[in-house]
Amino acid sequence: MTKLSFRLLLTAGLCHTLAAIAPAAEKLTLATHNCEWLIREKIHMRIGERDPITDAARREQVFNEAADAVADVLREVNADVLGLQEVGDAADVQTLRDKLAARGVSYAHMQVGVSTDNTTRQNTAVLSRFALRELVTPIPGRESYLKEADDLDAEEDTGVSKGLAVTFDAHGITFRLYVVHLKSQLGGYEADAQRLAQSSIVRRAYLPELAQGAAVIVMGDMNAGRGQSALRRIRGLDDIQPDLVETGLPKYFDEDKLDTRWTYEFQGVREQIDHILLSESVVEVCKRGGVHARTVRVEREHASDHLPLVVELELRD
Repeated sequence: MTKLSFRLLLTAGLCHTLAAIAPAAEKLTLATHNCEWLIREKIHMRIGERDPITDAARREQVFNEAADAVADVLREVNADVLGLQEVGDAADVQTLRDKLAARGVSYAHMQVGVSTDNTTRQNTAVLSRFALRELVTPIPGRESYLKEADDLDAEEDTGVSKGLAVTFDAHGITFRLYVVHLKSQLGGYEADAQRLAQSSIVRRAYLPELAQGAAVIVMGDMNAGRGQSALRRIRGLDDIQPDLVETGLPKYFDEDKLDTRWTYEFQGVREQIDHILLSESVVEVCKRGGVHARTVRVEREHASDHLPLVVELELRD
Protein backbone atom coordinates (compact mmCIF):
# COMPACT_ATOMS: atom_id res chain seq x y z
CA MET A 1 0.00 0.00 0.00
CA THR A 2 1.39 3.42 -0.96
CA LYS A 3 1.67 6.25 1.55
CA LEU A 4 -0.97 8.18 -0.38
CA SER A 5 -3.40 5.24 -0.29
CA PHE A 6 -2.76 4.80 3.43
CA ARG A 7 -3.40 8.51 4.03
CA LEU A 8 -6.66 8.42 2.08
CA LEU A 9 -7.78 5.33 3.98
CA LEU A 10 -6.87 6.91 7.31
CA THR A 11 -8.69 10.16 6.42
CA ALA A 12 -11.79 8.26 5.33
CA GLY A 13 -11.77 6.25 8.54
CA LEU A 14 -11.34 9.35 10.68
CA CYS A 15 -14.21 11.13 8.91
CA HIS A 16 -16.42 8.08 9.40
CA THR A 17 -15.55 7.98 13.10
CA LEU A 18 -16.23 11.71 13.56
CA ALA A 19 -19.54 11.38 11.76
CA ALA A 20 -20.45 8.49 14.02
CA ILE A 21 -19.71 10.35 17.24
CA ALA A 22 -20.90 13.82 16.18
CA PRO A 23 -24.38 14.65 17.54
CA ALA A 24 -27.08 14.62 14.88
CA ALA A 25 -28.86 17.87 14.18
CA GLU A 26 -32.06 18.22 16.18
CA LYS A 27 -35.22 18.00 14.12
CA LEU A 28 -38.83 18.88 14.88
CA THR A 29 -41.60 17.57 12.64
CA LEU A 30 -44.93 19.39 12.60
CA ALA A 31 -48.09 18.32 10.80
CA THR A 32 -51.68 19.41 10.36
CA HIS A 33 -54.53 17.22 9.18
CA ASN A 34 -58.27 17.57 8.71
CA CYS A 35 -59.63 14.12 9.66
CA GLU A 36 -62.99 14.56 7.86
CA TRP A 37 -65.83 14.13 10.36
CA LEU A 38 -63.95 11.81 12.73
CA ILE A 39 -66.73 12.36 15.27
CA ARG A 40 -68.76 9.50 16.74
CA GLU A 41 -72.07 11.31 16.93
CA LYS A 42 -71.63 12.79 13.44
CA ILE A 43 -69.94 9.85 11.74
CA HIS A 44 -72.90 9.50 9.36
CA MET A 45 -71.70 12.72 7.69
CA ARG A 46 -68.46 10.99 6.77
CA ILE A 47 -70.22 8.24 4.82
CA GLY A 48 -72.79 10.51 3.21
CA GLU A 49 -75.86 9.51 5.19
CA ARG A 50 -78.44 12.17 6.01
CA ASP A 51 -79.58 10.93 9.41
CA PRO A 52 -77.53 10.03 12.50
CA ILE A 53 -76.76 6.35 13.00
CA THR A 54 -79.01 5.26 15.85
CA ASP A 55 -77.70 1.70 16.09
CA ALA A 56 -74.83 1.99 18.58
CA ALA A 57 -72.96 -1.08 17.31
CA ARG A 58 -73.03 0.08 13.70
CA ARG A 59 -72.05 3.62 14.69
CA GLU A 60 -69.06 2.26 16.60
CA GLN A 61 -68.06 0.07 13.67
CA VAL A 62 -68.19 2.95 11.18
CA PHE A 63 -66.28 5.23 13.54
CA ASN A 64 -63.56 2.65 14.16
CA GLU A 65 -63.17 1.96 10.45
CA ALA A 66 -62.74 5.70 9.88
CA ALA A 67 -60.27 6.02 12.75
CA ASP A 68 -58.26 3.10 11.33
CA ALA A 69 -58.07 4.84 7.96
CA VAL A 70 -56.92 8.11 9.51
CA ALA A 71 -54.39 6.30 11.71
CA ASP A 72 -52.88 4.61 8.66
CA VAL A 73 -52.25 8.02 7.12
CA LEU A 74 -50.90 9.59 10.30
CA ARG A 75 -48.56 6.64 10.80
CA GLU A 76 -46.86 7.69 7.55
CA VAL A 77 -46.74 11.30 8.73
CA ASN A 78 -45.12 10.34 12.06
CA ALA A 79 -44.96 13.97 13.27
CA ASP A 80 -43.64 15.05 16.65
CA VAL A 81 -46.48 17.53 17.05
CA LEU A 82 -49.73 16.96 15.22
CA GLY A 83 -52.62 19.41 14.89
CA LEU A 84 -56.00 17.85 14.08
CA GLN A 85 -59.26 19.29 12.79
CA GLU A 86 -62.76 17.78 12.36
CA VAL A 87 -62.35 15.51 15.35
CA GLY A 88 -64.77 14.93 18.19
CA ASP A 89 -64.39 15.04 21.95
CA ALA A 90 -61.56 13.67 24.09
CA ALA A 91 -62.89 10.11 23.86
CA ASP A 92 -62.93 10.26 20.06
CA VAL A 93 -59.38 11.64 19.90
CA GLN A 94 -58.22 9.05 22.43
CA THR A 95 -59.48 6.28 20.14
CA LEU A 96 -57.34 7.68 17.33
CA ARG A 97 -54.41 8.04 19.71
CA ASP A 98 -54.74 4.39 20.76
CA LYS A 99 -54.87 3.23 17.15
CA LEU A 100 -51.71 5.19 16.38
CA ALA A 101 -49.96 3.62 19.37
CA ALA A 102 -50.96 0.18 18.07
CA ARG A 103 -49.21 1.13 14.83
CA GLY A 104 -46.01 2.11 16.61
CA VAL A 105 -46.61 5.88 16.63
CA SER A 106 -47.05 7.00 20.24
CA TYR A 107 -48.01 10.40 21.60
CA ALA A 108 -47.50 10.93 25.30
CA HIS A 109 -49.51 14.14 25.39
CA MET A 110 -52.91 15.23 24.10
CA GLN A 111 -55.06 18.33 24.30
CA VAL A 112 -58.55 18.68 22.87
CA GLY A 113 -60.23 21.99 22.19
CA VAL A 114 -63.63 23.22 23.28
CA SER A 115 -65.79 23.69 20.20
CA THR A 116 -68.56 26.27 20.22
CA ASP A 117 -69.91 25.04 16.88
CA ASN A 118 -73.01 23.27 18.13
CA THR A 119 -74.12 22.36 14.61
CA THR A 120 -71.14 20.39 13.34
CA ARG A 121 -69.56 19.48 16.71
CA GLN A 122 -66.25 19.64 14.87
CA ASN A 123 -63.29 20.13 17.14
CA THR A 124 -59.52 20.67 17.10
CA ALA A 125 -56.84 18.75 18.98
CA VAL A 126 -53.10 18.33 19.43
CA LEU A 127 -51.13 15.10 19.79
CA SER A 128 -47.56 15.65 20.91
CA ARG A 129 -44.39 13.90 21.99
CA PHE A 130 -43.62 16.95 24.09
CA ALA A 131 -45.51 18.07 27.18
CA LEU A 132 -48.31 20.55 26.45
CA ARG A 133 -49.21 23.41 28.77
CA GLU A 134 -51.01 26.77 28.88
CA LEU A 135 -54.04 25.52 26.98
CA VAL A 136 -56.40 28.22 25.76
CA THR A 137 -59.64 27.10 24.15
CA PRO A 138 -61.65 28.44 22.51
CA ILE A 139 -59.43 31.23 21.20
CA PRO A 140 -60.97 34.36 22.74
CA GLY A 141 -62.27 37.38 20.88
CA ARG A 142 -65.11 38.68 18.73
CA GLU A 143 -65.09 40.39 15.35
CA SER A 144 -67.85 41.98 13.28
CA TYR A 145 -68.52 41.29 9.61
CA LEU A 146 -71.16 42.12 7.00
CA LYS A 147 -73.40 39.26 5.91
CA GLU A 148 -74.22 41.13 2.69
CA ALA A 149 -71.88 43.48 0.87
CA ASP A 150 -74.65 45.91 -0.08
CA ASP A 151 -76.49 46.02 3.26
CA LEU A 152 -74.69 47.92 6.01
CA ASP A 153 -77.38 46.90 8.50
CA ALA A 154 -76.68 43.20 7.98
CA GLU A 155 -73.86 43.16 10.50
CA GLU A 156 -73.05 40.11 12.62
CA ASP A 157 -70.16 39.12 14.83
CA THR A 158 -68.23 35.90 15.17
CA GLY A 159 -65.68 34.11 17.27
CA VAL A 160 -63.31 31.29 16.41
CA SER A 161 -65.57 28.33 17.10
CA LYS A 162 -62.93 25.68 16.45
CA GLY A 163 -59.48 26.45 17.78
CA LEU A 164 -56.98 26.14 20.59
CA ALA A 165 -53.53 27.33 21.65
CA VAL A 166 -50.88 25.43 23.60
CA THR A 167 -47.23 25.84 24.57
CA PHE A 168 -44.56 23.16 24.33
CA ASP A 169 -40.79 22.96 24.77
CA ALA A 170 -38.73 21.03 22.23
CA HIS A 171 -34.94 20.80 22.04
CA GLY A 172 -34.49 23.76 24.36
CA ILE A 173 -36.90 26.04 22.49
CA THR A 174 -40.35 27.18 23.66
CA PHE A 175 -43.03 27.19 20.97
CA ARG A 176 -46.54 28.67 21.07
CA LEU A 177 -48.86 26.67 18.81
CA TYR A 178 -52.29 27.65 17.48
CA VAL A 179 -54.49 25.03 15.81
CA VAL A 180 -57.53 26.47 14.04
CA HIS A 181 -60.30 25.46 11.68
CA LEU A 182 -61.84 28.51 10.04
CA LYS A 183 -65.29 28.92 8.52
CA SER A 184 -66.14 26.60 5.62
CA GLN A 185 -66.00 27.83 2.05
CA LEU A 186 -69.67 26.96 1.68
CA GLY A 187 -71.87 30.03 1.99
CA GLY A 188 -70.55 32.53 -0.53
CA TYR A 189 -69.90 36.12 0.50
CA GLU A 190 -71.11 35.69 4.09
CA ALA A 191 -68.82 32.71 4.71
CA ASP A 192 -65.86 34.59 3.22
CA ALA A 193 -66.55 37.60 5.43
CA GLN A 194 -66.88 35.47 8.56
CA ARG A 195 -63.67 33.59 7.76
CA LEU A 196 -61.82 36.87 7.36
CA ALA A 197 -63.17 38.04 10.71
CA GLN A 198 -62.01 34.83 12.38
CA SER A 199 -58.55 35.35 10.88
CA SER A 200 -58.46 38.77 12.54
CA ILE A 201 -59.21 37.19 15.92
CA VAL A 202 -56.38 34.67 15.58
CA ARG A 203 -54.01 37.40 14.43
CA ARG A 204 -54.86 39.54 17.46
CA ALA A 205 -54.40 36.54 19.77
CA TYR A 206 -50.81 35.77 18.79
CA LEU A 207 -49.52 39.30 18.08
CA PRO A 208 -48.61 40.09 21.73
CA GLU A 209 -46.61 36.86 21.89
CA LEU A 210 -44.98 37.64 18.57
CA ALA A 211 -44.00 41.09 19.86
CA GLN A 212 -42.20 39.42 22.77
CA GLY A 213 -40.14 37.29 20.39
CA ALA A 214 -42.06 34.05 20.92
CA ALA A 215 -41.65 31.18 18.46
CA VAL A 216 -45.20 31.11 17.07
CA ILE A 217 -46.76 28.40 14.89
CA VAL A 218 -50.25 28.69 13.43
CA MET A 219 -51.61 25.63 11.65
CA GLY A 220 -54.86 24.13 10.52
CA ASP A 221 -57.59 24.10 7.91
CA MET A 222 -57.91 27.77 7.00
CA ASN A 223 -60.37 27.12 4.15
CA ALA A 224 -58.36 29.72 2.24
CA GLY A 225 -55.70 29.32 -0.41
CA ARG A 226 -52.37 31.09 -0.61
CA GLY A 227 -52.98 34.75 -1.39
CA GLN A 228 -56.65 34.77 -0.40
CA SER A 229 -57.84 37.44 2.01
CA ALA A 230 -58.31 35.26 5.11
CA LEU A 231 -54.86 33.76 4.78
CA ARG A 232 -53.28 37.15 4.16
CA ARG A 233 -55.01 38.45 7.30
CA ILE A 234 -53.99 35.57 9.55
CA ARG A 235 -50.39 35.86 8.32
CA GLY A 236 -50.38 39.62 8.81
CA LEU A 237 -49.74 40.69 5.22
CA ASP A 238 -52.25 43.54 5.39
CA ASP A 239 -50.95 45.23 8.56
CA ILE A 240 -47.63 46.72 9.60
CA GLN A 241 -46.71 44.12 12.23
CA PRO A 242 -44.33 41.23 11.43
CA ASP A 243 -45.92 38.56 9.27
CA LEU A 244 -45.80 34.76 9.40
CA VAL A 245 -43.91 32.61 6.91
CA GLU A 246 -46.00 30.54 4.48
CA THR A 247 -44.39 27.08 4.32
CA GLY A 248 -46.45 26.20 1.23
CA LEU A 249 -44.14 28.26 -0.98
CA PRO A 250 -42.07 26.41 -3.62
CA LYS A 251 -38.75 27.09 -1.86
CA TYR A 252 -39.77 24.85 1.03
CA PHE A 253 -40.65 21.86 -1.20
CA ASP A 254 -38.28 19.57 -3.06
CA GLU A 255 -38.12 20.53 -6.73
CA ASP A 256 -39.56 17.19 -7.85
CA LYS A 257 -42.51 17.61 -5.45
CA LEU A 258 -43.78 21.02 -6.52
CA ASP A 259 -46.88 19.46 -8.07
CA THR A 260 -47.85 18.09 -4.63
CA ARG A 261 -48.40 21.52 -3.06
CA TRP A 262 -52.12 20.96 -2.49
CA THR A 263 -54.18 19.54 0.35
CA TYR A 264 -57.76 19.55 -0.94
CA GLU A 265 -59.47 18.80 -4.24
CA PHE A 266 -62.95 20.03 -5.14
CA GLN A 267 -64.55 19.42 -8.53
CA GLY A 268 -61.17 18.66 -10.05
CA VAL A 269 -59.50 21.79 -8.69
CA ARG A 270 -56.60 21.25 -6.31
CA GLU A 271 -55.58 23.92 -3.80
CA GLN A 272 -53.76 24.28 -0.53
CA ILE A 273 -56.23 25.29 2.16
CA ASP A 274 -54.38 23.61 5.04
CA HIS A 275 -51.38 25.59 6.23
CA ILE A 276 -48.49 25.67 8.68
CA LEU A 277 -47.38 29.24 9.29
CA LEU A 278 -44.19 30.11 11.17
CA SER A 279 -42.96 33.28 12.84
CA GLU A 280 -39.53 34.51 11.74
CA SER A 281 -38.34 33.60 15.23
CA VAL A 282 -39.02 29.94 14.35
CA VAL A 283 -37.15 30.19 11.06
CA GLU A 284 -34.23 31.87 12.83
CA VAL A 285 -33.68 28.88 15.13
CA CYS A 286 -33.43 26.62 12.07
CA LYS A 287 -30.37 25.96 9.98
CA ARG A 288 -30.05 27.84 6.72
CA GLY A 289 -32.44 26.06 4.37
CA GLY A 290 -33.67 24.01 7.29
CA VAL A 291 -37.42 24.31 6.69
CA HIS A 292 -38.81 21.48 4.55
CA ALA A 293 -42.48 20.97 3.61
CA ARG A 294 -44.35 18.08 2.02
CA THR A 295 -47.81 16.64 1.73
CA VAL A 296 -48.58 12.98 2.37
CA ARG A 297 -50.74 10.90 0.09
CA VAL A 298 -51.54 7.37 1.25
CA GLU A 299 -53.66 5.11 -0.93
CA ARG A 300 -56.15 4.27 1.80
CA GLU A 301 -59.83 4.43 0.93
CA HIS A 302 -61.93 6.84 2.99
CA ALA A 303 -58.91 8.20 4.87
CA SER A 304 -59.91 11.88 4.49
CA ASP A 305 -60.82 14.41 1.84
CA HIS A 306 -57.72 16.40 2.92
CA LEU A 307 -54.03 15.57 2.68
CA PRO A 308 -51.79 16.12 5.70
CA LEU A 309 -49.26 18.94 5.42
CA VAL A 310 -45.93 18.21 7.09
CA VAL A 311 -43.12 20.66 7.92
CA GLU A 312 -39.75 19.46 9.20
CA LEU A 313 -37.51 21.94 11.00
CA GLU A 314 -33.76 21.33 11.16
CA LEU A 315 -32.76 23.24 14.26
CA ARG A 316 -29.41 24.94 14.78
CA ASP A 317 -26.88 23.24 17.05
